Order: sequence, then C-alpha cells, then structure tokens
Amino acid sequence: MFVFVSDYFVEDYVGGGELTTSAIIQGSDIPVKTIRSSNVTKEIIERLNDHHWIFGNFSQLSLEMIIYCCKNLQYSVIEYDYKYCKYRLPEKHITAEGFCNCEKETIGKAIAVFYSRAKDVWFMSAAQRQIYFDKIPTLKKQNTYVLSSVFTKETIDYITNLDCGDKNDTWLIQKSESWVKGTAAAIRYAQDNNLKYELFSGLEYGEMLKKFSNYKGFIFLPNGSDTCPRTVIEAK
Repeated sequence: MFVFVSDYFVEDYVGGGELTTSAIIQGSDIPVKTIRSSNVTKEIIERLNDHHWIFGNFSQLSLEMIIYCCKNLQYSVIEYDYKYCKYRLPEKHITAEGFCNCEKETIGKAIAVFYSRAKDVWFMSAAQRQIYFDKIPTLKKQNTYVLSSVFTKETIDYITNLDCGDKNDTWLIQKSESWVKGTAAAIRYAQDNNLKYELFSGLEYGEMLKKFSNYKGFIFLPNGSDTCPRTVIEAK
C-alpha cells in the first residue's frame, strides 16, 4: 500500500498540486491511503510504517514530525514548490524581507535531511530541481526525477475532444490572490499592449478547460519561480 500525505487533496481544494496528486493516485495499481499532513501522528506512522509513504505538500507537518518520519519510514517526496524556504518561494521571501538564506536556517536544514533520506524526490521541472541542487548540493547524489504535472486519461481525453475551432479575440488572465501568479503583471501587459482581456476565477475544472478552448490565448506572468504552472499546460 502507498500512503499519500498532503496538506489538502482534490476534494478539499482544486489546485495544480492537488490535481497532479489525484492523477497519480488514480493511476496507481497499488492500494492507496490518503492522510492530511495535519493528521499525521507518531501512532499513525508506527501503525503504517511497513508501507511506502509519499509526501506532497506538507506545510502542516511539524519539524519534529519531519525528523521522526526520516527515522521511521521508507518514503518518497513530490516537490511542488520550495519547502526549504519558509515562504515556500525564494522570490517571495526576498520581496518581503530583502533576502533568503533559508537553506542555512533550521527549516532548510530539516528539509535537506528529509529529502536526502528519501528513496527518491520528484520535481516539477528541471529548473526547480537545479535551484534545489544550488541550495542543497547533497541532493545531487540523491535519486531525483522531473515529473511535471500529471493528468488522468479522462482529462486528456476531455481536452483532446474540445472544439478549439471557434476562437474569440479575447485573452484570458487568471484572477488569483496568490502572489506568484502575477495577476496584476498580466493585466498591465494586456493594457500596455492594447489586448482585449477577461479575468477568470472559481470555475469548475471542466468549465475552465472549455473556456480555454474558446479564447485567443492565456497571459501568465508569474512573479517568481512557479515550478510547473498547470494552467499554462492546460491552456497550451
């Protein structure tokens, strides 16, 4: 059995990381148990320590629990952002405080140990992995792979069968409160280049994909190293 740990699953929040985790779980031929990171305890670890654990986002896992997992589990990691940084994004940390040297702090050292002891670490992009190599050189000796976003067969079939032949002249911009998504920068770009645009947010997943099929394009100008923005892949 695989034990998947994440802050949220797709039934809680339909984000890019959650959709990728869901696709991986659906594609597994081995039974899967899901646990939210806030619910991980030593008792659960001891009860399920004969299974392979897979950690996605785990911001609600304490440093003490991270170290306990290191010592008591066989596990892999799917890295969706930059957990060695307390902001989970170095550029956001630099914007807020003027610098980021989290790899030298407690959080960075704990993540270095956690990832170095994993069976393997899966990154969203080669660029993201290189940033980790630069910050935590010991990971170069680790089993690491580039995964990218993952899609279910049903999603790929749905996208493939969308009619993209009737495009309007409007560009889409994702309305997001997330700093990294760069909504304001995308709006400025559209205005500066006299592009007709429309903001979207809160759409049901299939509705969003259908919307992409009917619009001229998608403007996305992230403020930082967004590791593998799923909406860009979907729009493409």
